[in-house]
Amino acid sequence: SSDLAKEGLTMKYKKTSFSFIHMGAPSLLMIFLVLCLFTFALLSLSSAKNNRTLSQQSADRIQTYYQASSLAEEALDQIDTILSDAHTDCGAESADTADYQKEVTEKLENCSVDGVSAFTVDFTKGEGTLAFQVPVSESQQLSVVLTLPAPSDCQDGYYRITQWTTETTDSWDGDDTYQLLSPIS
Repeated sequence: SSDLAKEGLTMKYKKTSFSFIHMGAPSLLMIFLVLCLFTFALLSLSSAKNNRTLSQQSADRIQTYYQASSLAEEALDQIDTILSDAHTDCGAESADTADYQKEVTEKLENCSVDGVSAFTVDFTKGEGTLAFQVPVSESQQLSVVLTLPAPSDCQDGYYRITQWTTETTDSWDGDDTYQLLSPIS
């Protein structure tokens, strides 16, 4: 009878430890899976936030560029009107180049478009050049250069756009000095 009681106690003990192992392993696995899913959720959230920030910055840059481009188009509209008037005033057939250049220079000096730098006219070469800049951001500007043909060569238009580029206005001041060792004082 004592063997029987011993055997029954052993069976009870084995059943208890056996059921404890089977209940603990799935619980630990479930806790591990929940922690993994939570980590992946945080990583996804962080990635989505970074992508949204990057997209917003890109949209802001594009919007400021197109605003500057729109101002440059307004300036081109005024320039086109000035060149057309100067071409008409000087007479298209007998257009005197000096009179045309003088009138264009005077009218462009008096012309202004909000947000556009002063127009720079140069007739020292065979064809004239007209340049102006429109700020895009604090560190960029839209630079536009037009080539103005002689009044007798205006069959294809009063100007040709020879440059329409975004330029950096700030100079880069790279600091690539490293203090590797602290001086002993």
